[in-house]
Parts: sequence; structure tokens; C-alpha cells
Amino acid sequence: MKIIFSRKGFDSGTGCAPNPIMHDGTMISLPIPDRHGTVTYSDLTVEGHNLGKLVTDLKGKRISSSKRQVPLTACDRAHLDPDLTRDICTRKSDWKAALGQCGSAAGVLHNHNVGIGDLFLFFGWFRQCEVVDGIYRYVRSAQDIHALFGYLRIGYILQIGKVPTPDWAQQHPHLHGTRQGRNVLYVAADSLGLPGIEHLPGAGTLKFNESLQLTAPDMNRSFWRVPSWMYPDEGKPPLSSHEKISRWQLPTDNDGFCCLESVARGQEFVLDTSFYPEAVNWALSFISE
Repeated sequence: MKIIFSRKGFDSGTGCAPNPIMHDGTMISLPIPDRHGTVTYSDLTVEGHNLGKLVTDLKGKRISSSKRQVPLTACDRAHLDPDLTRDICTRKSDWKAALGQCGSAAGVLHNHNVGIGDLFLFFGWFRQCEVVDGIYRYVRSAQDIHALFGYLRIGYILQIGKVPTPDWAQQHPHLHGTRQGRNVLYVAADSLGLPGIEHLPGAGTLKFNESLQLTAPDMNRSFWRVPSWMYPDEGKPPLSSHEKISRWQLPTDNDGFCCLESVARGQEFVLDTSFYPEAVNWALSFISE
């Protein structure tokens, strides 16, 4: 099995604001703006939090036709992808969770032979959020972090434009607008199907706890603290896009972690669990929680 660390949601270039972590641990990955999107931000609600109000209160931005950053509104259209939870908006009865990918990012997945049974772990830029006088705002003292917020195990793959697309998928943004190169829909398995947690759905979101934080405490969000078994020694292929050994650092206190300076750009980072078998139980530990 391969595990793919997949960067999604608002970032410093698209949306231009952290994704919020609410006081109860709810993590809300804000979809990036997309004029071809089939839903607006006001159409989307997570655990009682309307995304239209969130993006306006938290001062999200989009790029205008004149290439300027302009404030997002609740009526702007959103690129709901990955699409992991049924109750975020109105659905067709046969809806399935899915991730769309195209262009160079789809090429990365193709080149690493990502396929049925492999597991996406989604991460993004997050910060603790609070509500003051009815307005969402970031907690001033909170750290900007990269954190895991969701997962999807691939049940099957649709090559958009090459095979008939089922009716339930017509709402997905990768069925609309122009896509460069490969255009692929990774559809979630009906259940996770992994030892001990076979009953869990094949895709879903996670509530925040410290085990989901990738960023090292009090560090820049791209400086990760990850399990020491992830260190690429003894000829093991590193996490893709992180082949330079200078990005990795083993700690001296033997606390079970190593440090990784993650790349600033790139969406899909692939780890082959045949070289890192510990990765499977690591992922299952926080998904099962």
C-alpha cells in the first residue's frame, strides 16, 4: 500500500488564510475558489459552521480577472475537493466521496503507480479559531501549523473524459471547466477495509489532536516533526519530493521522532509502505480515534 500526503484547502497563494480549527477540534478545510465550481461557500456547512461566513470573517481572498487579490464573499464559487462528507451540502442519494486531480499533480500519482487500495492522508495550513461577538477570528497566540485533517482509501479510479461518468459525480468540480493533461477522479472505497477498523467509511474527516499536527512546536509550519521510522536510511526511498537528505534530521534525544523541512510547493507526496511498514499502523491509530 502507498500512503499519499496530499496538500489541500486554503494556502498562502490560494485563499490566503489558514484553515480554521474550532474550539471542539473540528477541522474545516476551506475549499479554494473556483469560478467553475458547482457550489458557493454559502451552500456549505460543517458542524453548524457556514463556510460563507467563515471565508468572509477570516478574510479569505481570490485572484480576480485582473490578477489582483480581492476579498472572497459567501456567494463566490468553491472547489469542493476533496469531497469527503455527505452532509456538507445537498447531495444525490448515490453520492460517493472522491478526490479529483489533474495536470502535473495527477502525473505524480500516475508515475508512482498510485491505485486501488492506496490511502490519501490530506493535510493543510491550519490555525486555532474562535468566535467573538458572533465573528470568527484566529486565536492571536495560536501557531500556524500543517496538520492532517482527512483520509480517503481508493476504491476505484475514473479517467474523466475517457469513460462514462456516473450521475452522482456530475456535481464534482473536475467535471466542469478546463483541465490540463490527465483528469482523474479517485473514488473512495465503501469501507476502509483495514485490519481492526474494517467498518469505518472509506473516506472521512478527523478531529484535531496533537497526533495530527505535522509542524514541530514553535517552528515554521513547513518544519515537520514526524515519526523516526520515516527517516530514509538504509537505501529506503524517501517520501517523494523530499529526496535531499539535507531536508531530514535525526534528533539526538532519541524521542522517536525526526525532523523534515517539507517542500514549499507540491501537492502529492508518496510514501511506499513496503519500505515503511510502520506507516500503516501509524495512520490507523489516528483514523480509528
